[in-house]
Amino acid sequence: MDSNLSQSFSFLCGELCNLLYVKDYNKSKINSLIDELNAKPYKGELFVSKHDASTLIIALCINVKPTDESLAAKASHLINSILSKQNLQFDLDFLCNVVSWHILCLKKCSDIIVPDILHNMQCILQVNPQLGIKFSEELVGPNGILLNFVNVDKSNMLNIQNPLQICLIALKSIISCLNAEDNNIGTLSIDLKERISQVVVKLLLKGSVKSQDEFLYCKVVIAALRVLSQLHFNDPKVSVPLPEVMGICRYFILYGLLNQGNKPEKIMPSQQTIAAPVIKTYPKGGKKQKLRKQRNNAIESLKKEIPVSDLSLMRDVDNFENNSAYKPASKNYLEPQKAKNCWALTSDSDMSDVESNREAKLIALKSRVRQSSSNLLLVLIKVTEKKDIFGYWWALLPDSLDKDTRFIDDGVKKTLAYCAITDPIASSRASVLSVILALLSGSRIYLSQAESSKKDVSSFIPFSVNLGYVIKCLHKVLVSILDSERSHAVIIVALKCCAALVQSTPYHKMQEGLISELVKSTRKFLVHRDVTLQVGSLITMGCVLSVDPKVEEVLKAIEKDVVSSKVLSPPNSSRIADEECDDFEEGYSDDELFVVRDVKVECDKDSISNSNFKSWILDICFKNMGWIFKENEVVRCKSSAIPVILESLQVLSAIAFHHFSELLIGHIAMLADILKELLQHEHQDVVLQASRTISIIGDALQRLEQTEQPPPLTQCVYMWEELLSPLSAVLQSRDNSPAKATACDCIANIGEKSFKELPRRLQVLCCTLLVGSCSDEEAMVRAAAVRALAMAVMFRTLREDIYFVSDCGENVLRALAESTLMVRTKAAWALGNLSDALVLNMEEPEMDCIDDDLLRRLMEVSIQCAVDNDKVKMSATRGLGNFLRLIKNENLQRDPQMKTLCETAIGKLLDCACKVANMKVRWNACYAMGNAMKNEYLFTCFSGWQAQVFPSLCKLCLECKNLKVRINAAMALRAPVTRSHYGEHFVAVWRGIMAAMENAANVDDFTEYKHKDNLIEQLCVTLAHMCCMLTAADLTDILDPLVFHYECAKELFTQLCHKLPPENNSCFKILQAAKHVTIDLIATNDTQSQSLAMLQNIFIWDM
Repeated sequence: MDSNLSQSFSFLCGELCNLLYVKDYNKSKINSLIDELNAKPYKGELFVSKHDASTLIIALCINVKPTDESLAAKASHLINSILSKQNLQFDLDFLCNVVSWHILCLKKCSDIIVPDILHNMQCILQVNPQLGIKFSEELVGPNGILLNFVNVDKSNMLNIQNPLQICLIALKSIISCLNAEDNNIGTLSIDLKERISQVVVKLLLKGSVKSQDEFLYCKVVIAALRVLSQLHFNDPKVSVPLPEVMGICRYFILYGLLNQGNKPEKIMPSQQTIAAPVIKTYPKGGKKQKLRKQRNNAIESLKKEIPVSDLSLMRDVDNFENNSAYKPASKNYLEPQKAKNCWALTSDSDMSDVESNREAKLIALKSRVRQSSSNLLLVLIKVTEKKDIFGYWWALLPDSLDKDTRFIDDGVKKTLAYCAITDPIASSRASVLSVILALLSGSRIYLSQAESSKKDVSSFIPFSVNLGYVIKCLHKVLVSILDSERSHAVIIVALKCCAALVQSTPYHKMQEGLISELVKSTRKFLVHRDVTLQVGSLITMGCVLSVDPKVEEVLKAIEKDVVSSKVLSPPNSSRIADEECDDFEEGYSDDELFVVRDVKVECDKDSISNSNFKSWILDICFKNMGWIFKENEVVRCKSSAIPVILESLQVLSAIAFHHFSELLIGHIAMLADILKELLQHEHQDVVLQASRTISIIGDALQRLEQTEQPPPLTQCVYMWEELLSPLSAVLQSRDNSPAKATACDCIANIGEKSFKELPRRLQVLCCTLLVGSCSDEEAMVRAAAVRALAMAVMFRTLREDIYFVSDCGENVLRALAESTLMVRTKAAWALGNLSDALVLNMEEPEMDCIDDDLLRRLMEVSIQCAVDNDKVKMSATRGLGNFLRLIKNENLQRDPQMKTLCETAIGKLLDCACKVANMKVRWNACYAMGNAMKNEYLFTCFSGWQAQVFPSLCKLCLECKNLKVRINAAMALRAPVTRSHYGEHFVAVWRGIMAAMENAANVDDFTEYKHKDNLIEQLCVTLAHMCCMLTAADLTDILDPLVFHYECAKELFTQLCHKLPPENNSCFKILQAAKHVTIDLIATNDTQSQSLAMLQNIFIWDM
């Protein structure tokens, strides 16, 4: 602290305070003293003591009257300098008096000094945002002074000479009030936020006037857009007038790029058909490609523009969810270049009106308007339902471009794509591409309706075809940007847009050519010097390779171009333009990467098949990992940066998952050698990603084994022989728990055929590693190990070893006793698999059974799991059904507790089927109940349970809203194999099935409609199953339900049998029933004859 300055300030402060408390003070002397104090260097030095500051500020607020305008303005400036620049802390009451005095000044003084007073108050609010909450009613209430300055209806009545300047400062003050929420200091009421939103929207809709200063107007727009962004981002409950705000966003995103009138116009949404959400299916077992949630940093500018304290909201903005098959391996997916996408709103020094620079600065300022508008649109996409935003796609995205990607008419010019191509400022192009990315992310359900038109010209264009035009135009726009763009920051976002677009496009319904053009424009970045661009292009290629349903164009697009050896360019040439050469890697020609020499006829093609890949993407991926394959030669080279290696492995995983038979089937041994080395990489992330790739390759090989062209078993065995040693090292390491968990998955995915052919020592090693990993320190490893153990126990080689099965059971029991839900969930699934293995063993008489003690403990733990978390219940029910199926009379005789346990187990299954809210638990419980009823000892050694089970299953068939539960209940009802198993409940079950058939025929719930046919089929098959057991005595009892439901039953059976192929099992069962009622069953009285005649009519169809 400068002592001279401090003493001078203290002396002047004392003199001024003495004068101010005089009744009729000398204004001239006070003016002079305040001027002298204002001249001090407050910004550069800290010299004011808290005592002097508080004494002076209190004296000024008490004694300077708001009507004394000149003195009030100077006093306000002095107060602002002390409070905002001298790093002094004051209590809230003291600061409230200061703001209260400023508000009084603004109400009383003329418009000449309003800007000064307002600016000073804004600076004070910016440093102390809690004051904005304290004075919210006075500032932004119904008659708040800030809103009055912004409100276009009221500001005109105020007769202010410079309304834009005052409006700008008022908007900055409002932002200061909103900042309190970011700092967790307080929040404005929802009503006040709604009012601010309405006033600011009205201000923006007013537009500009030619007489206005365009510089000032741009700054007002930037501030207003930021107010709306903060309002809606921090509080999604604030209602958004979408038509108006969408119009504002589109207008200002294109501001300065084309002539579009002097004010925004509201945009109305289109009416379109939205596809029903896809219901996720849960596979019974097996390991699919491990997917990671995609991180989306394209809206980094939004995060910089708006400070956010709520971390959950920030996570929402970071992750525009995209449920696609391909997920990037890189944690920091395409971090944007460091670019300044937000600007201080409190300083205008960077926009001084120097005439020589005025035009350039106006261009820059207009760019800031466009970026602020992009930020607001990103916020809208974040806080608004996807289906509501989809209604505005027609106004935001193009749907008609010519071959040169020039825009045809003015309507098409008003799109985000126009800005992305023509904006002269790179950061603005990146911002608008971020908006396109946000629109595309997670839009697969909407774009799934798109298709290409089969006719070139039509008087009526269906919605699906129009959507197809949008997709086609976006492909052309992005290809154009990738071909011509020089800014890395823009290319990064463009590549992300490509990835999102590929993930969402239904290529199987689009005309061929879109993928090829996109790949052609993307692939040059695979060899770019910039690591981030390499990663981005690899991600895009990963998305292309993961297109589902598969289309032939993908493989065509990644094929090497075959050219004559004479025509091929020399290695040091490049097709890349001279000015771009520095960006791409030296010594590795573009031609050399993407083409293959034409092999002469006399060459031995087999000699090159193992070293030449069909696709250049494999060459690039392996080169990134450190291997170059040239004809029969393998050359080691320096590997790429870690993010590039990781993404190359993820692309290799995508190839393995989707195109193994086409691209990798001949290179299994080579894959093993490369992955073996990567498993020993010093970087832990590479080890993890390599193990994930191995797991996916293992899964792909198992799937191929089920086809007509299985992979060579010797190569598969070689691969696992090579990989098990480094996998063992990973599992025995102390670090990298995720890699250890994935290594367990790898062992689980070896597959039964390969495992059987492995040397005994390696089989033992696998089992030992898994059993040991069940006791690992990390929960995720224990969970993966117990799951892998349960997959291995299904291998016949291990299933026949009763000691291994028992060990597996003990490890499952230990895992189910854990407190960690993740471990218990995997262990419950393992319990289900173990029980499946025991059922398979039971069907082979020569197999040994597990001892009664272990069976009892497994049954006990299954019962406990049936009241655990729903994720545990889902699998526990499967185990319960299987264990009930295993019980024999000898078990009951040897262990008296077993009978009570079985009765309890049946009760738990019923509870899970009828009372649990989770539908998967219910349909699993129904399936398990059917499985249990396949055990004849359940009917001969127990009694009474049928009275609860059969009515409950009938009720589920009839009433449950979820059709999959009804389907499994219907299947369970045909589990009994003899008429005696139904006993006295036969007629009640018959009645229930017929009622359920009538009910199923009338299902009108669209979300369940896809299961309706299956439900009807299962009910018909169950009735046919019971029909095969009918006796003459039963015919009398079933007459009533037959009469009541006859017409419906006949219609459903007729429809079903016209639909089913003759070889179908359901059709065979129905034909069995037809034979029984037409040939085998004989009526003995008139009532029975009536029933039999009706049954015969039900089973006779006009084919």
